[in-house]
Amino acid sequence: MNTDVTRLNNNEAFMKTTLKDVAALAGGSLATASLALNNGKGVSAETRQRVLAAARKLNYVQSSIGRNLITGRSYTVGLYILNAQNNPDLTGECAYFYPLLRGVWNVAEKEGYSLNFAVKLWEEIEQSNFIIQKALDQSIDGMIIIPQYTYYYSFLQELERIGFPYVLINPVTCLDRGKSITLDNYLGASLATQYLIDQGVTRLGFINGPPNHHDAIVRERGFIETAARAGIKVDRELIEYGDFTTRSGYQAMNKILEREGAPEGLFCANDYMATGAMHALYNHGYRVPQDVAIIGYDDTDVASSVYPQLSTVRNPTYEIGQAAMQRLLAYIQGETGLPEIVFKPELIIRESCRKKDSQ
Repeated sequence: MNTDVTRLNNNEAFMKTTLKDVAALAGGSLATASLALNNGKGVSAETRQRVLAAARKLNYVQSSIGRNLITGRSYTVGLYILNAQNNPDLTGECAYFYPLLRGVWNVAEKEGYSLNFAVKLWEEIEQSNFIIQKALDQSIDGMIIIPQYTYYYSFLQELERIGFPYVLINPVTCLDRGKSITLDNYLGASLATQYLIDQGVTRLGFINGPPNHHDAIVRERGFIETAARAGIKVDRELIEYGDFTTRSGYQAMNKILEREGAPEGLFCANDYMATGAMHALYNHGYRVPQDVAIIGYDDTDVASSVYPQLSTVRNPTYEIGQAAMQRLLAYIQGETGLPEIVFKPELIIRESCRKKDSQ
């Protein structure tokens, strides 16, 4: 019983601790204590540490409402993935976005921010003006937008006009390149294609994503132009389109096989379509890599889970998420004139695309 009373008294003391108490123990003003706890400017490192030590000693927990009133911020950022009608929701169909979300969350959590996450259709945001409404309703301090597909970014000019902090991941266009986190998809496709060519492949196949998806457009250009530089004219009958799902890769490979038979080497614009293509090849009696060498893209979980393990192009997706959140925080804090961030891919060679002398 005495233990319960002690715990109750401690809880009451905990609840009654105020910012004024922290300031008094730290030997500073209320304003200084508030700035120190909220990473405000004009507070020395020594003072900040003294205030933080006082807050820990008093078990002080800052009210989010009070912090918001003091700083004028919500300490929440939006993370919005823009999908297209009649296309699958890739956040549920594949694991590509998971490491990116973890990267964003890793930085956000360390800086005391929470996330407002949503997957929206382009058609929906145009109709409801979702992006601008979120920028104006004071529920978030900034937003990270992943604008898949090649729609007109009608919200960009208004975001610039009102000065609302935002960052775009791999956009088709951007009014301020410093607000763009770009993946060099052209280089990634070129690396994969060149590797197949270096292994002596001249009959090249390609399974791409939707023709209106920005990543797919750039990857196809990298594939075609790299082959052309090597003096190889790609047979258009060996190119087919899916929607980045395993099912669509299976269907696309079947279409190619029915038209032209198997290529010597196959580049797929993501790992999921590559695994679907492998399944279709096996069903038709082809071996990977002995008959058809395959390279995927993204280095997602399936790449090292299938047999043979899939050669692929790795984008540093987790680091991209971290960089996006760090850049957004810089804009929230008032920085300007920042350079564009471009991430370079890496070719990962596994069993699905071994060199000929190792087969």
